[in-house]
Amino acid sequence: MDSETISKLAEKLYEDRNKIEDKSQKFDAQEVYDILDSLEVLRKPIKTYFDMTEDDYYQNESDHRLTLQNPTQKLSELHDRVQVNHVDGSLDAHEINFTYNHEDPYATGDYKVKTDLSLVSFAFTVIGAVYDNTIVADVRNSLSKDAVLSIGLAARAIGDWQ
Repeated sequence: MDSETISKLAEKLYEDRNKIEDKSQKFDAQEVYDILDSLEVLRKPIKTYFDMTEDDYYQNESDHRLTLQNPTQKLSELHDRVQVNHVDGSLDAHEINFTYNHEDPYATGDYKVKTDLSLVSFAFTVIGAVYDNTIVADVRNSLSKDAVLSIGLAARAIGDWQ
């Protein structure tokens, strides 16, 4: 995987967001999964996490950014998302600091696909820019596992919604 692939998908999702929202264009969650798996931030392929319980993920891999409140609930049912929203630091010194905020596409009670589309698109914009300007290991070592999981959960929810 290269930065161009990540950035192109971010642009495509941004450009096609209205068509995906009105269901006139199909969303391909597998494209997102492929990028997430290629980043190798998580120990397993992203799809294996969807049936994992919150407690299992919390105990074994979470970096504790997500709000996990239902230990026996499957991760695929989780509403909290960790959004990658900024990066700073020094690429030359290999000091990358991603910043995050929380999003909830179910905050109003109904699922808002726009929230998840924005999360995936914006996260890939930020990740793609960093990926293009540093070594892959720096991205892997700096990016939150919970944020990567959130991107996967968002992609799955969008795909299921369609």
